[in-house]
Amino acid sequence: MDIKKNILSLADSYDTFFVDIYGVLYDGISIYDGALETMQKLKSMGKKLIILSNTTQVSQDAKLGYSQRGMFEGSHYDEMITSGEFLHYFLLNHPKEFSEKIGSSITRVKCLFMGNNSIFDGAHVSKVTDAADADFIYVGVPRASYGSVKMDDIFDGDELVDIEDIVNRNWYNLHDGFGRKGFAEFAHALEACVSKNKVLVVANPDIFAYGSINDSSKKVPIITQGCIGKYYEKLGGKVVYFGKPYPGIFEYAKQFTNPHDRIAMIGDTPWTDIVGANNCNIDSILVMTGITDNFCHQMDHALSDKEKIDVLLDKVAKKMSKFPGNIYPTHVLRRFAKYSQDVGNR
Repeated sequence: MDIKKNILSLADSYDTFFVDIYGVLYDGISIYDGALETMQKLKSMGKKLIILSNTTQVSQDAKLGYSQRGMFEGSHYDEMITSGEFLHYFLLNHPKEFSEKIGSSITRVKCLFMGNNSIFDGAHVSKVTDAADADFIYVGVPRASYGSVKMDDIFDGDELVDIEDIVNRNWYNLHDGFGRKGFAEFAHALEACVSKNKVLVVANPDIFAYGSINDSSKKVPIITQGCIGKYYEKLGGKVVYFGKPYPGIFEYAKQFTNPHDRIAMIGDTPWTDIVGANNCNIDSILVMTGITDNFCHQMDHALSDKEKIDVLLDKVAKKMSKFPGNIYPTHVLRRFAKYSQDVGNR
């Protein structure tokens, strides 16, 4: 496997790039060095850049947030498509198909945790407070009574990731001080929904993201909506997902491309970005930043970068993905961007 330096080394091979934000362009605090300049360079070469993100924000809200960090539609990218936007589009334009997915009408929703109200704007869906009255349950950003919840044992010795800890642990007996006991609160709410045979709708299939607990500067893996969906399935509930790695959002993004465009997806997460692209017959480009960097950094330092990627794909991604046979990227990059001081030189 040849690990290339940055996206400019592959620019001539593609017409359109689907680009993840978190872990590729943005580290959770600031835009990566050289990312904006590299995006402008690609645009000057006639390349189309379509941001494809699993955030549950609708696109307009996400665009506003990133414009405040200096990333602008038109100057740096052509379109921004979020999983929240895709769900909103689906509710407005395919209500019959949505009803078929959940097995009932879609007039009443119960928002679990912090629901994003704008997703339901114009969709003629009213919010209810009791799950018993809802046609489906929408999962917002999971927060316990005290805040974010730390994923347990994301890096677990030789196995690297112990995803079973999420779904099989008796969370009611967990009383530690490391931000994990809040999952008991989640479990209680989810069990109540399962008992009422409610379908869960998840607009962010990511299982975790790196963030802080209790305003700490240290980043740890915290539970996101995909983890809630995984636990709900373990309880026997039905979950409908919108976003990467599922095909719908990729097919939706293709409408903004030309029929004969050579397309590649750039992402830092094998089990969402890479698998999703591969499932849609799009070339996939894994960057060694974000999620990939967090895993590789914890591996044996004697391993080469190629060996670390092999471990990530074979021992981690296969365990995390619902599609373990489709985890291998077309290309691997050390990072998306060239640094700002040399961005003009390929």
